[in-house]
Amino acid sequence: MTLPCNLRRPAALSAKSWIWCLILAAILPCQAIATEIDFTRHLSQHADTPADSGIYTESFFGVPGNARLIVIRTGTGISPTIQLNGIEVVGENNALDEGRLEIYVVLAASNSITVAMSGSSDSSITVRVKQMADIELHVVSRVHFNTNVSDFVAAREFYARLGFETLSRFPDTNTLEMAQAIGIKTPTSYDGASGEAAGGYLLHGELIGVGGFSGGMIDLIEFTVPRNETPPYVEINHLGMARAAMQTTNITADYKYLQEQGVEFIAAPTSRSDGTMFTIFSDLDGTHYELIEVEGEDEETDTTHIVSLAQVNVNVSDFERSRAWYQMLGYEVTQKLPTTDSNQVSSAMGFEEPYEINGAIVTSENDDTTLELVQWITPYNPERAYDIPVNHLGIHRMAFATSDIAADV
Repeated sequence: MTLPCNLRRPAALSAKSWIWCLILAAILPCQAIATEIDFTRHLSQHADTPADSGIYTESFFGVPGNARLIVIRTGTGISPTIQLNGIEVVGENNALDEGRLEIYVVLAASNSITVAMSGSSDSSITVRVKQMADIELHVVSRVHFNTNVSDFVAAREFYARLGFETLSRFPDTNTLEMAQAIGIKTPTSYDGASGEAAGGYLLHGELIGVGGFSGGMIDLIEFTVPRNETPPYVEINHLGMARAAMQTTNITADYKYLQEQGVEFIAAPTSRSDGTMFTIFSDLDGTHYELIEVEGEDEETDTTHIVSLAQVNVNVSDFERSRAWYQMLGYEVTQKLPTTDSNQVSSAMGFEEPYEINGAIVTSENDDTTLELVQWITPYNPERAYDIPVNHLGIHRMAFATSDIAADV
């Protein structure tokens, strides 16, 4: 027996039945559907300046076979020389017509590219190697995203005021193999007093949500061992998962209620150019969430009018490269984001000047969950996203369900 990989929750299917469908999908084999994806295997930028002087060499992964090398030049007067796997593929005889050159190359499993430049210092080049590949994954859904907190009891009370309920609990400890699987180097300082073997991790957490399982889930965790109290991203343009969205049917009432609860907002609810009302607030540790108003019944409530979780924002350094990467998991572009908006919208996002982005909403063809992929042009923050282990305060990871994890790895 096999289940279709484009498993969706029908409107008439209860949340409990839908969870059982996901459990079955994780147990039973699923016939993956091949998708052709145009990957960026290598990406680098170069300028003929003292800071970038010399020869640049980097190794990168590929699948043996055909690929395309694309060179884009800004400005004039710069001449790149490029070697791929020891063979010169771009030299003096290659003209960058209108600042662009695209040629076919052949990749190996492990590749080396060398770039040298000469010419004017008022120009730069971008070198990209792209390659088509057939991908067959068995991903059926996004299960949750994780938010790490410094004080679980206080955080749980905070999210309760937003309307979140406990959906599931899980053990505070686990095996050493599990600790290593989430990037924790063992042995740690954990002494084994709370269960499982010494040298692993110690945490406390719950899966919480609004509207039951169908409204989406947050994996809320406080790590005790290993501990990391570095604050979450301060600004929403930081590379990585900088915020997540929640949908409400009455943003004005929720803003007033949450202010009375002491919740910190960047600004009052603001209207984007498409008419969408939004506001951005922070939890007790400074993790950012975006509140978005949607149509729906405005019912009386003791907390907020939040009805579901929405997209997780992922800031990326190159939209073209990341868009293809998330295609592997079944996410396709469904809405291109405006490159900028009004000064009022910029202020509501925490910026003093207008911003410029390249981004889109991508939607899973499997379960209709969404991500917001954004490349910030300005203001740009080059600092890396959270590293492993996955215990940094803030939104640190997402979980996806697959029916064949061994094949997908």
